[in-house]
Amino acid sequence: MTRRKINMTMTNYPLTVPMPVLKLPLLTTDPLTAGELFSHCGVRIVALPLAPAMDAPGAATLGEVGGLGAWLKWEGLTVALPGFGQPLTKVKKNSERVGVHYQLPHGGAKKTVNGAEYEEWLKAAHASVALPLSQAPDHYAPVDDIVRSVAVNAAWGAQTPTGWGVVQGAGLKAARQESIAYLVEQNITNFYLGGFEQPLEDEEWQRSLEMTTDLLPPNGLVMVEAATPFRIQAAIEAGVHLIISDLPLTLARHHRYLQEDLSDVPVEEGAPHGLPKQAWPYLTERHVGLATRLLTEANVKNWTAYFAKKHREMLN
Repeated sequence: MTRRKINMTMTNYPLTVPMPVLKLPLLTTDPLTAGELFSHCGVRIVALPLAPAMDAPGAATLGEVGGLGAWLKWEGLTVALPGFGQPLTKVKKNSERVGVHYQLPHGGAKKTVNGAEYEEWLKAAHASVALPLSQAPDHYAPVDDIVRSVAVNAAWGAQTPTGWGVVQGAGLKAARQESIAYLVEQNITNFYLGGFEQPLEDEEWQRSLEMTTDLLPPNGLVMVEAATPFRIQAAIEAGVHLIISDLPLTLARHHRYLQEDLSDVPVEEGAPHGLPKQAWPYLTERHVGLATRLLTEANVKNWTAYFAKKHREMLN
């Protein structure tokens, strides 16, 4: 695998390779936590899902306060993801015009957003980087559905240009090639790899990732979601520049300590912050907020340190 080497700058912001992007669940993120804790832990970029954010607090509120970053009191970069939470089920003749059908995670309300409405989302989000309207097909959908999804995603991308293109096509080489060709025609040079947020077998995830990165033109930025340590390492080896993950936060919610090599153990065994292991059962029972904050801080610090270590290794 040939590493992709480019001058890493984004919106006049210097980046290192590989660059971690912390994926946040907007509605459960304390503004003070985002603004103070994550930056203190070495996070420079956060990613947030647009769909739930546009339901609450809503586009009007976000627009009034100045966007996602202002809502979180976050001074670093923000990446706006569509955030639909489920794959594209069926492409219809009117899909380009109608847009994306999705269901909200809280309450289950069914919604639809078209290109014009998504443009309003983008304005309200005021993100440093935003993905166009897009929805990946199920990785194991019928071939015809995957091929049709490539065309409709290209059309949605043209309706909502952001400077980034979303490469679709699941695990099919020809479909990924066609998706990239559409994006190149639109003069896209920065690529988000769609569909890799889905729960796939490790081998298939890695195979599809390496196949897709090998097809990309040189010199552009590449971004992907990687939820597990295996996926993070595979993305680094494939030369992906920006790697989005919520791994440290997910583990903290399950009372697990993320170690410096990205393995994890029960918090009592890891005993972060030098506290005795006997203290953690007490904290998690009597002081849940404090325990969560301490564990989140430890996990995020080790997560960013892992990326910093990989960057140093690449320089040597």
